[in-house]
Amino acid sequence: MKGFSEWFHTMTLGQTKKYIRLLLWCLLDSFVVSIPYAVMVLAVYVLLIPMSSPGLQLPLDRIWMLVGILAAQFISYLFVRKKSYLDFCIGFVGTTKTSRIEMGEHLRKLSMGFFSSRDAGDLSTVLLRDYSEIENFAQQILPQVATILIRFSLAIVVLSAFDVRMMLAVFIVIPLALPFALISMKRMEKEGELLQTSQQEAAAGILEYVGGIRTLKAFHMAGEHFETLKDTLNRQRQASVNIETKAAAPVSMLGRFVLNCGIGLVMAVGAFLMLKGQLPVFYYIAFLLLTLTIYDPVLSLFTFIADLTRTTRSGRRIRALLEEKPLPEPEKGEIPLGTEIVFKDVSFGYGDKEILHHVNLTFPEKSVTALVGPSGSGKSTITRLIARFWDANSGEVSFGGIPVREMSSEELLKNISMVFQDVYLFQDTIEGNIRMGRSNATHEEVVEAAKKAACHDFIMSLPEGYATMVGEGGSTLSGGEKQRISIARALLKDAPVILLDEATSSLDPENEVLIQQAISALVEDKTVIVIAHRLQSVCNADQIVVLDGGRVTETGTHEQLLTKNGVYAKLWSEQNHAGSWRIK
Repeated sequence: MKGFSEWFHTMTLGQTKKYIRLLLWCLLDSFVVSIPYAVMVLAVYVLLIPMSSPGLQLPLDRIWMLVGILAAQFISYLFVRKKSYLDFCIGFVGTTKTSRIEMGEHLRKLSMGFFSSRDAGDLSTVLLRDYSEIENFAQQILPQVATILIRFSLAIVVLSAFDVRMMLAVFIVIPLALPFALISMKRMEKEGELLQTSQQEAAAGILEYVGGIRTLKAFHMAGEHFETLKDTLNRQRQASVNIETKAAAPVSMLGRFVLNCGIGLVMAVGAFLMLKGQLPVFYYIAFLLLTLTIYDPVLSLFTFIADLTRTTRSGRRIRALLEEKPLPEPEKGEIPLGTEIVFKDVSFGYGDKEILHHVNLTFPEKSVTALVGPSGSGKSTITRLIARFWDANSGEVSFGGIPVREMSSEELLKNISMVFQDVYLFQDTIEGNIRMGRSNATHEEVVEAAKKAACHDFIMSLPEGYATMVGEGGSTLSGGEKQRISIARALLKDAPVILLDEATSSLDPENEVLIQQAISALVEDKTVIVIAHRLQSVCNADQIVVLDGGRVTETGTHEQLLTKNGVYAKLWSEQNHAGSWRIK
């Protein structure tokens, strides 16, 4: 019983009480809709009474009673159908909408570590296909199952009123067909897992192929890589075929054979009883006709097994995603006092690989701090810990004197603007992408931020200016253009802390100078943390922190670090030497 309760809770997206109410209306609707079938059978019986017993008059009082029942059924039908239709078409859609919003809120609270470990195709399958499966199951399949069960119940009552022996002959073969349904369920579970895996691989392969098409074409690999995608799609096709031929066949073929044997059994039992004078001819004919109308819904019920197993898997994936633990949030978040950021003996790693080792750092308020060092030294990881994309494995990160664990995510991120190395723009206008920094900003404020980020001129050269649509991910813009728009977005947000992760890596020298001027203008009011490989772009920073192997090796100004003749001086020398490199 507990297992069914959990399953039903999953299938109804946690709204069990609401769905039970909806289902009760559906059952009532099915009962009301089924009344005319029973009335017509009784009407035929009443009309045939004079034929079976010559001399008897037609019982008009019973006819009028049946007409009255139909009239009451019609009035009830108008009310019940309207209520059940609106509840299922609007009520459960509202439930699905609420559940999707809750899922969005849940995903928003998960750490970046979760997203880095999950495939995009997997998540898109859950958010799109699995929710659609649950919605279809709740709105279509369960009500149909309820309708079939109601009609079964009515059929048992009506047929028992005529002859219990014939009723047993009709229904005795149905349990005999159930083993084939159970076999099908087991095979559906096995083949369904393979189909699910192939669907996720296909979704991920399509996303990867479309996203990397420029790189594939550049290296003349579009055709070869498409063969890999084609193989993935073929596996999905074969899995879809297998689920029909290896799993659905026992129900569709053997189950139908057993039920057809039931028709023969009804004919044989009815003929035997009629020859012995124990069954009127009308009863025999009625049972033959009704048997066909009873077995067809049974076959429909068996075909729902495929939908049931598929939807159950969808429900499990939705539940598993909801059970992912988000970063813990304090019941009442603290408000930071200033913007000084401090790392106290912080260690952190992705999985078993530790990236930062006992880092102690202070980022003074309203100053510019540059993080430099070899690739993989932990520079980006430090900025992610400041924004609490992850929690440190040990030690403490504080913001304005408050540990980030004791601040709400809303409060923390409200105080931070970020420009990532890999910029993502949404399929919206350029102005819409910049306005993400502050949704209530005026057009003039958007333009001012764009000018500071040195992107106003190229925006105005586009056909529709700020109203120009950019492709998904910013595919219609160059890397440097996307990065400048991202910087404009951060400037518009006007947060007290700005994190720049390789913000100038895709800019030409002229625009890099303009961006540096914009960043310099922010120093008086902002706490700025810059990650850069070009040391010349950060040599005027108030503080330069050198990282190597996940540890802080040097801290100081540009001049101080050069005199130490350490890692920074070596990097400076190498970059100056590389700057004089020429093609011969």
